[in-house]
Amino acid sequence: MTPYSVTVRRTGVPALETKLLVRASSKLAAGELAAAVAEQQHGGMFEPRRVRRALVQADAVYDAA
Repeated sequence: MTPYSVTVRRTGVPALETKLLVRASSKLAAGELAAAVAEQQHGGMFEPRRVRRALVQADAVYDAA
């Protein structure tokens, strides 16, 4: 599992953008996990906007495992 920094954005009004640190097996899985976590925490529909490998090997806040 690789740590990813994912920026997600809520569609609709009011718009909200947030960044999450997740650990997943692929970029696609990281984006989906981050969107699901953001939806659960904030409500609404979120979509991944930017998925990048995390710069440091740190423990992820959310893990897909």
